[in-house]
Parts: sequence; C-alpha cells; structure tokens
Amino acid sequence: MAIKRSVSFYSYQQAYYTGRKTLEELVAATAQVVGSPGVELIPEQMPVGEYPDPSDEAVETWKGWMAKYGTTPTCMDSFIDTMLYKDRFLTLKEQVGQMVRDLKLAKRLGFSVIRVLCPIRKEVVEASLDAAAKLDVKMGLEIHAPMTLRSRWTTEYMEMVRKSGSKHAGLVVDFGIFQLRPPRRALETAKGAGAKPEILDRICELQETHRPVAEMMAEIARMGGGDVERGVAMGLARSLYSEPDWMRDYAPYLFHCHGKFMEMDEDCRETGIDYETPIRVLKEIGYDGWISSEYEGQRLYAGAEEADEIEQVRRHHVMMRKLIGE
Repeated sequence: MAIKRSVSFYSYQQAYYTGRKTLEELVAATAQVVGSPGVELIPEQMPVGEYPDPSDEAVETWKGWMAKYGTTPTCMDSFIDTMLYKDRFLTLKEQVGQMVRDLKLAKRLGFSVIRVLCPIRKEVVEASLDAAAKLDVKMGLEIHAPMTLRSRWTTEYMEMVRKSGSKHAGLVVDFGIFQLRPPRRALETAKGAGAKPEILDRICELQETHRPVAEMMAEIARMGGGDVERGVAMGLARSLYSEPDWMRDYAPYLFHCHGKFMEMDEDCRETGIDYETPIRVLKEIGYDGWISSEYEGQRLYAGAEEADEIEQVRRHHVMMRKLIGE
C-alpha cells in the first residue's frame, strides 16, 4: 500500500483558459516536467471532446494520451448544477440524473473515482449508489473549507454511507482544511499596501492556534490595524481547521485527496498549509490512494503578473516525493 502522486488540472486553469496550453500539452507537462504519474480532470472546464457526451473517437484520443505519456486517470471532478434553471433548483431526480451521467463519463474515460462537490446532498449520493456499483466508480464527497471532518454535513453523510454498506461512497479530503497561516505572498502584498508587520504576525499566531476570525478582528482593532489587516483576517474566515488525526475515523472511506496549495517557495515548501502531519497520518492508516496537487495561488497575483502554474506544481511534487518517501 502506498500514497501516489497526481495533479488536478484545476491547477492549470490560466494556461488553458488563455490558450497557452492545450489539454494534451498539459498532460505532457504533467508527465515530463512535473513527473506525476496521475491525472485528475474537471471535464466541464477542460472537456475531452464535447462534455458531457464525448464521441468514441475523442475518448480514444484521451486514452491514447494516457498511454503515450504514461499517465493514469485518478479522479474526475463532478459538479451537480443545482441552479441550472433561473427560476428553480433541480429536483432530486434531476440531480441524480446528472450524477449518473458523470459516473458514466468517468467510466468511459478510465476514472475509478469521482469527486462529489461538497454541497451535494447525501440523498443524491444515496440514490446513485446502485449506478456507481454497476459501473464500479466510487463517489467521494469533498471535505472542503469551511467544512471540517467533524462538521454535521460530514457526519450525517457518513452515517448514510455506513448504513448503506456501500463500498462506492466515501470521502475526498481537501488539504485546505489543514491551513495554518496565510500564504507568504498574501502577507507580502498586505505589507506593500501598508499593513503593520506586527499585526500580520499576530494574525498568523492566532490562525496557527485555530482562533476564530472574530478574535482576530478584535486583536486588529486593539493593535490599531485598518482595512488591509482586516482583509487578511477575512481571507481566513472560511479556513476552519481539521485535526489531521480525525482522518483516522474514516480510514476505509478515504478515496482520494486534493493536495490544495496556494504557494510553494523556492525550497519547495508550502507557505501556509501543513503537509507533514496529514501525510504522516495517511501513511500510518495505510492510505492506498492518490494525492492530486491542486494549485489555487493564481488569485494571489495582481495586474499583468501571473503565476507559473507548472513550476508551482513541479515544486509541490518535489515536496510530496520527500514526504511520501519515494
């Protein structure tokens, strides 16, 4: 049993959106520059052929890329568009129809797991269990900030999963729930905008001890901070911390992990999210699955400056190889 490395192509959103890289070129970069054997895809964002029903020819082209570059499909991200119509939400039947549609697409593209977006109701997953079993594709509800591993949404969902006895419903853990401090670039930008370094240091201290944003705001006011410091604190409002040890409660149900990261420094260290502890816990519980690098630091750049997405992902894999023990 071993932890394996993958890349969520959400990491490459700017390169794809601006047309600098095609989907095949991103597969090639993942294998040849990053050195990742795994590929995670958001087919709505970077479609293989026409989403949600690509031609057989498009599917064969995708499979040909996997063979050509030596990559493996690891997880396909599913979105149930509950607000498809402007005057109503989708019914339960319609949501299940979209889930089954994505399960079928995942099967065609060679994915054994789909990421279920965190707000999706447990009833939708429950009603899709038979289809998932027939297709042998697992559904993993994403545990993503502001959810935690012990949020009511999580515990009620897992009660349903355990009661069902299904092996095709579980969890996808997003490492954003292990954030300890703001990214370095966010702090540097705040300093450039006039934030007081001592107040930023205090915000980091409070975040690292998992204090609520309201307490940060009170400290900012006490220390004479202003809008810039408050903006840094508000950027942490959704970052509710989960203890990595809580993953032990769900060990048999961990299907996949999103290696969320905002910034890798020059020494290949994530500047705000704990990786050492969660990976240690995953190794101890015998996690036999993938961690997909999921870069979301593009939003930290302003103006004409852009992130080097591929380089950031490459650095992330340097770190993961070290922590996994490859």
